[in-house]
Amino acid sequence: MAIQTSRRCRGFTLVELLVVIGIIAVLLSLLMPALSRVRQQGNQVVCASNLRQVGIALQMYANNSRGWLYPVGPWDPIRGQYTTLGSNMPRGQRWPVYVFDPPVWNPPIMRCPSDYQPAEEHSYVVNEHLADKNVKAFDSKAGDLTSSEIIVAGEKISAETDYYMEQKEFYRVVELYRHGRAFGSNYLYLDMHVSTTPPNEALASTDPWDPPLPPHPPPAGGS
Repeated sequence: MAIQTSRRCRGFTLVELLVVIGIIAVLLSLLMPALSRVRQQGNQVVCASNLRQVGIALQMYANNSRGWLYPVGPWDPIRGQYTTLGSNMPRGQRWPVYVFDPPVWNPPIMRCPSDYQPAEEHSYVVNEHLADKNVKAFDSKAGDLTSSEIIVAGEKISAETDYYMEQKEFYRVVELYRHGRAFGSNYLYLDMHVSTTPPNEALASTDPWDPPLPPHPPPAGGS
């Protein structure tokens, strides 16, 4: 005659459950920074891609505009530079409307995914110095700078409404560390490559935003 023994299912004790929960918490604490870095790097890549597409649109505009990379308003003799078509203008008259097809003042590629609430729905500013110094899209060199060193556009501070980086405005307008202190921010260069650059390189001793050239002479009639 077989002897039957009773078997009872043994569950986890409270201590064992706490140990498992503790292990999961430790694993999550190790994984979360890695996941955050992956997300940040992904946003950085998308942001650079958006800025590169902005560069393509600017280049297409330049092909039809005698080399001007972006539209400019009339020459301002008091300030010694062209009038900007930015947040000082109605939305339907800002430079993106003239550059992008279909015409729109806030195309999605003008936003960086790491810039969560950009003022006036754009994350990038163009280099006003290029118009003032008569630097055109297909110039291979300007002053001591080559086309791979001259900045066409970069990332702006989220709260800044401006569309341009003008004289002595780097620290007021430009975002220095959008993608972390080790990386800096994305910049579009005149040869149309995009680089993630620390601020000491984006504002070097020879200023890549401001090629060392005399200002562009005002057009005949001041317009």
